[in-house]
Amino acid sequence: KSHYKHWKLTRNGGLRYSETIRYLLKRKSIFTNISQFDDIDGHLYVPEIFSLTENYNESFIFLKRFLYILHNSPFENVVIDYNKCERIDIDASVCMDVILSEFIKYFNFCDQHSLHRKINKILPVNYDKPEIKKLLSSIGSFAIVKGVSISFPDIIPLKLLIGDKKTKDFPAKRELHVTQIVDYIVECLQRMGRELLPQAETNLYKVLGEIIANAEEHSNMQLRYAIGYFQEQIETESSLGVFNFVIFNFGDTIYEKFKSKNCPNQTVVRQMESLSEAYTKKNFFLGKEFEEETLWTLYSLQDGVTSLSDWNRGRGSISFIESFFNLKGGMIHDEKSQLTLLSGNTRIIFDGKYEVKSIVKEDKAQIRNYKAITFNKSGDINDKPDKKYVTFVENYFPGTMLSAKIHIRAASTNQL
Repeated sequence: KSHYKHWKLTRNGGLRYSETIRYLLKRKSIFTNISQFDDIDGHLYVPEIFSLTENYNESFIFLKRFLYILHNSPFENVVIDYNKCERIDIDASVCMDVILSEFIKYFNFCDQHSLHRKINKILPVNYDKPEIKKLLSSIGSFAIVKGVSISFPDIIPLKLLIGDKKTKDFPAKRELHVTQIVDYIVECLQRMGRELLPQAETNLYKVLGEIIANAEEHSNMQLRYAIGYFQEQIETESSLGVFNFVIFNFGDTIYEKFKSKNCPNQTVVRQMESLSEAYTKKNFFLGKEFEEETLWTLYSLQDGVTSLSDWNRGRGSISFIESFFNLKGGMIHDEKSQLTLLSGNTRIIFDGKYEVKSIVKEDKAQIRNYKAITFNKSGDINDKPDKKYVTFVENYFPGTMLSAKIHIRAASTNQL
């Protein structure tokens, strides 16, 4: 009887899975083109550096394997082994934790309705390294899944914030989350002896509001996620704070949104198509290095570009980049701080080498100032960007993620 219940559940197309898990399972090429793992034994080793920005290929393969095992494992026990892991970044951690929590909801549903499930336990092991344990226990799997977190004197956590478009109060929840994020940033800066001036704080509210609205409105999925992690480190004679922040959603990528026939802003789409024609004539498109998707994703970041019909939108991305680099004093290249955009097969890295530039254009008989970041010396979007910073990658992220890691040095009096 229990076997029949399990069969009925899965034959219905996984109806008891959440929207998120159903979407991820439907996209066969997510994270990596590897579609099947023949060496599955229920024992997963977390990569030495678990990061979607610094070790993306190995980390994406791990996430695909993790998803595959939770869905297909013939084993009762799944082991997540941190023995080889030396560092975890929150971009990889939060993706794993969202997948894990969604499957646990499914397992709980099975238990509540006396439905058979193959996996009995998911066991984390060998997580005693101090930095690993801190992340897992403050904002990672232990905190998200078990709902119990541990406080550490050098850590300021921003626990996972989830926006749900299907709830009646989601606009109010968005405003609450923006306030929580700004308060969190202010607290992190205060730890470093810094403070935001009132105007800078107001601008941060506005920028975060648009970024979060973009994550909700541009996505075809119902959930949006944000999480943060600040750690103070003591160096020789100064204190250094490493500020981490991630906001993302699963669903259509930026390119897929603009490429869709249903994209409401066809004027921008025509501009993108015209730019594609120019790049094609110049032989700028190189397979597996720079493709149309890469170009369109880059173009979407420019001031005033939006997939929505409201032209007053589309100013959040560059302002977001500037705001986060301003937390450490401006767009200064320090080889440590960076903000990474992942969307589909596109990866764009901001580290301060290429600055945001102001461009004056005539728009409907009016002179307007636009901001642009083109990742080339000319500052012209018609010229090919630096392939080190704007690139096509084989690992497909099923949605859009902005991941920031900013190094902030302590200052006795420094207003931003």
